[in-house]
Amino acid sequence: MPKVKYLQKNQQQFNSKENAMNTIFIPVDGSKNSDLAVKHALNVYGAESDRNFHICNVQPRLFRHISKFLSKQSIDQWHAERASLALASASELLKTHNAQFSSSYVCGSAGDALWNEAMRLKCSRIVIGASKKNSLNRFLENSTTAKLLEISDIPVEVITGDASTPLKRWAVPALSAGAATAVVAIVTN
Repeated sequence: MPKVKYLQKNQQQFNSKENAMNTIFIPVDGSKNSDLAVKHALNVYGAESDRNFHICNVQPRLFRHISKFLSKQSIDQWHAERASLALASASELLKTHNAQFSSSYVCGSAGDALWNEAMRLKCSRIVIGASKKNSLNRFLENSTTAKLLEISDIPVEVITGDASTPLKRWAVPALSAGAATAVVAIVTN
């Protein structure tokens, strides 16, 4: 179960079933692509007065070899600081449009943690920003978008932004193919 921390609640609490079913869940990471998803959600769904937005950031769990040397309070503070930075631009966009929103961060595997949070909040839709990548890149990089599309029974809208850099588009599949070839060569010998 992902750990959930609320950073900000703006204008309204989202406890009633009526409001929950009108909540748009937007995963954000501070990138241009996640800001594009927020802008899209505001343009498409922002005109409805009963619409709420929930922005959420995922923080990775620290390896236990690292976390055993740090206090729980230090780890929580570090996660909160990183999440606040990632949520800042999306929060500003929502504030400038006077949108009702809340924000949180979760820790864990991105796709699963986001889906669990959207289910917990009973959101009606997930709007996620993603860079343009080929299927092989998404598979090899363990894409959050691909995972959400795979496991979610909530409608997921994928808003495509900028294309990946040529290095990411070509180097990741090439290196992965090279590593796979090396493993096969070792196993067959």
